[in-house]
Amino acid sequence: MSDAAARGEKLADFYRRVHETSMRDSGLCNEALAVEPVGFRDFGPYALGVIVTPWFANLVVTAPREGADAPFPDPARLQLRFPAGDVEFNVSEIEGFGRIAACSLFSPMDDFADYEAARTAARAALDALLDPAMNETPKREPEPTAALDRRALFGGRRRSDEEASP
Repeated sequence: MSDAAARGEKLADFYRRVHETSMRDSGLCNEALAVEPVGFRDFGPYALGVIVTPWFANLVVTAPREGADAPFPDPARLQLRFPAGDVEFNVSEIEGFGRIAACSLFSPMDDFADYEAARTAARAALDALLDPAMNETPKREPEPTAALDRRALFGGRRRSDEEASP
């Protein structure tokens, strides 16, 4: 298991405990879902992935391995550039885990019929985030320009395409 995947699993363990101790009976949970880390991988100095829980799915960045430092320059916010564009994260501290930066993808999780649907959505979000084609500005068709002849140029009228010579 990679360091990033191990970090994702350790973070999921934290949220499993939260689910068992305080969230299960809160009425906010979709009990068809479970807590699972999805797609954790190295991304620069971070471990990047999605944490899916019965009450939210968040894009998360953490230090890449236990005890490592990841740059969180602003104590409350982190903005990262991904191939698909910039994403802003909220930074927080999890006791026994360390600092994480999270960006909400889905909350609440009521729209997911089962765990496979939630996992598929999490993977699709990661794939889209890491796809440079998602950041391309749509290309506009150039506006057609009418040909000008000397008389039209000085007289202020444009020739139609039929009148224009090649």
